[in-house]
Amino acid sequence: MGPKTPPLRNISDTAYLVAAYRAMETERKDALFKDPFAKDLVGDHGIEIVESLSSGKHSSWFLVARTCILDRWLQDIIKKENIDTVINLAAGLDTRAYRLPLPESLRWYDVDLAPIMTHKETVLKGQKPKCHYQIIKLDLSHKSDRAQFFAKVDKESKKTLILSEGFLMYLTPETAASLAIDLSQYPSFKFWLAELLGPFQLKLIALKWGKQFKAANSVMGFGPAEGAAFFEEYGWTPQAFQSSFDEAIRIRRAPRGSAALRQILKLFPTFFVERLNRAGIALLRR
Repeated sequence: MGPKTPPLRNISDTAYLVAAYRAMETERKDALFKDPFAKDLVGDHGIEIVESLSSGKHSSWFLVARTCILDRWLQDIIKKENIDTVINLAAGLDTRAYRLPLPESLRWYDVDLAPIMTHKETVLKGQKPKCHYQIIKLDLSHKSDRAQFFAKVDKESKKTLILSEGFLMYLTPETAASLAIDLSQYPSFKFWLAELLGPFQLKLIALKWGKQFKAANSVMGFGPAEGAAFFEEYGWTPQAFQSSFDEAIRIRRAPRGSAALRQILKLFPTFFVERLNRAGIALLRR
């Protein structure tokens, strides 16, 4: 008998990890959001990934916090800015087009690699999305293919919101800059909700789960020390930022002692605390 295949096999399996955490939150009596599709999407495989990681079951707080931020901001921006199109980059097993109360007229594109999109397509067959929804099977690392897709969407839209959750950290600074430049070329692409990590978070994840992620060819390489300001020279202006750590404390999902740590950090210089707390959601505007 050969060696057992590790649960985390490739970059697409990180989508199972994220969806497994959403399934876990959904089953809580005090759940902060409900994703009724997550459990079927991840099956046993998602739970195996969680259990294979050090403190895997106790690490859901970060995902829950970012989900709460994005759910809230997405609905708010779509309504206030009259967004007619959402492009969800590296969407994985995200189900917001099915579970959020979105305008029926909204166009929503989930974009990711063919295998994970085919799996989602199969599991959600028969379910009705809240808006005009389309799966796009596309390798975003192929610049010509993504440019063709972006141009098509831009031609059909007046105001587009870009969403990138659990995606940018797997890029390099060079490929992140290239993507930002590409997105800035299309007149209808007005807003970008981007999840970011900082150098501190990259080091923590590397120490905790580095071996598993490296074996799955899913190394995280993008965590700009300057945070959302990284994107300014590439055509995007930071409008707001919400720390996932602060949100986790607010919604009472942070690890024990986090609130006390937050109070202690107030004694340190602001610039130091900000650099330490770079993980969260940035709202960028073109």
